[in-house]
Order: sequence, then structure tokens, then C-alpha cells
Amino acid sequence: MAELESLIKVRRHDIEQKQKALAALYKQSQDLKDMRDEIETQLAIETEKSKEMGAEMLSYFGPYAKASRKKIEHIDYQRQQLENHIRMAQDAMRDAFAEMKKIEIIDERRKEEELAALEKKLSAELDEIAINGFRRNTEEP
Repeated sequence: MAELESLIKVRRHDIEQKQKALAALYKQSQDLKDMRDEIETQLAIETEKSKEMGAEMLSYFGPYAKASRKKIEHIDYQRQQLENHIRMAQDAMRDAFAEMKKIEIIDERRKEEELAALEKKLSAELDEIAINGFRRNTEEP
């Protein structure tokens, strides 16, 4: 039976890499959310300011508001795409973790079987020693 420790270490490393990639995806998602919030905040501030402006300044605000909404839509689209990547990365990490657990369970069972076989062999040897000792004691008058 082959030792599975090295395979378990490789699987753990794989899981760690997947966790790092997933964390990077979460950070990207948070960065996009922060950008979206910043644009919305800035748009709200400019909307309030536009109420105080004259008619000629409102002609500049319309394109600004339209561009801001377009940026928000683009960010929402990017976040949706990123959410799909996050779900796929989560699935890949779950699968890798399940595979590692299977290997760990197999390794644990093998070790238990080896220990049981060793204990059985030791018990048989001790029984043989005890039987031989008993024979010697009963044969000597």
C-alpha cells in the first residue's frame, strides 16, 4: 500500500491555491461594489447641486448623469460575470476538498488496518510464547 501523505499534501496545496484565487475574486467583487457606490454617491451629490444650477448648467448635467448610469450598468454587468466565476471557483474548491477528504479517509483506514494486523500478529506471538511457556511448565516433573 502506498503512502498517501504526499498526495494529501498536494491536495491541500491545491485547495490553498483555490482559496487564494477565490479570495482574489471576492476582493475584485468588493472593489467593483465600492466603485459603484462611489459613482452613485457622486451622482447623488451632483443631482442635488444641479437643482441649484441655472438652465445652461443643466445641459452639462444630463450627459454626466447618463455617463454615470452607463458606468453603473457596466459595473453591474462585470459583477454579474464575476459572480459566475466565483460560483465556479467555489464549486472547484468544494470538489477539491471532497477529493482530499476521500484520500484522508482512505489513508486513515489503511493505517487502522495496518495497526490491527500488527496487533493481531503481536497477539499471536504472545499467545505462542505463553503456550510454549505453559508446555515447559507442565512437561517438567
